[in-house]
Amino acid sequence: MSVLYPRLLPAETERRFRMLPDRAPADLVSLSSPRAVFAATGGRRVSRDELSDLRSTLMAEAERCGFPAPCSTAERIDFDRVAMRIVFSQCHMTPGEASNRQVWAFIALVLLPDVCVWRWPIDKDGEFPRDRFKGTDLTRHAFGRLWTRAHVLYDPLAEDPYHLFDVLGEEAMDQVMSRRSALGASPPLVRAIVRTHVEDTESIPGIPARDVFRESLTRLLRITAFTDLDAAEESELGLLVRQTRAEARASLVER
Repeated sequence: MSVLYPRLLPAETERRFRMLPDRAPADLVSLSSPRAVFAATGGRRVSRDELSDLRSTLMAEAERCGFPAPCSTAERIDFDRVAMRIVFSQCHMTPGEASNRQVWAFIALVLLPDVCVWRWPIDKDGEFPRDRFKGTDLTRHAFGRLWTRAHVLYDPLAEDPYHLFDVLGEEAMDQVMSRRSALGASPPLVRAIVRTHVEDTESIPGIPARDVFRESLTRLLRITAFTDLDAAEESELGLLVRQTRAEARASLVER
C-alpha cells in the first residue's frame, strides 16, 4: 500500500522558506505541521515513527559527509548518491504521491530544513535556491529529484536493482530528467540510455563521451516526437539507443 505524506500548504511553504535566512534551520525541524494536509485517498498516512526514521537515516548520512560543516563537491555527490537510495526505499510512495510538489516542500522545509540548508546553502546572489526547497520544479528539488531519478533507474530484474544509480554524474542525469516529458517519463527508456552509456566503450580522439551522450539525446528527442515507445520491450529500446549513439558518433566525426 502506498504511503501518503503531509502536503505543506502553499502559503506555509512560502512563509517557511522566507524564514530560512533569519532562523537557525535546526529550530525549524518538526515531524508535523498544523498547516499541512493529506490526500483523502490513495494509501495510508505516514506515521510519526516513519518520519522520524527517515530524518534520522538521512541525518546520519549528512553527518558522515561532514554536516554541519560546509560540504565539498565530492561530499555533496556522495550524499546525493546514498540519499537517493534512502528516499526511494524508505518513503514507499507511488509516482502519483511523489509528483505532488507540496509533499517535497514538507520534507525539505519541515522535516529536514537543516539538511537542505547544508546541502543547498545560500547562492552567489545571497539567496537560498527556492526550487531546491519549495518543489517548484521536481527535477531540481533537493529530495524530489532523487526519488524521481531512483524511480526511473530502479531495475527490479537485476541482481542489484540499484546498479544504475551511480552511473551518470549530476550534469548528465540532469540532461535526461530535464527532458522528462519525452525521455524521463519512461523508466525503461532511461534505463536503456544509462546502460548503453556504460556499455559503449568505443572512443574517438577529439570527441568526448559527453558530446556523444548529448548528441544521442537530441536524436532520441526527435524520435520520441513522432514515435510512441511506451509499448516497446526494454531490449528493443536498448537496440534503438545503441543505434542512436552510433549515428550520433558518426555525425560528430563528420563535423
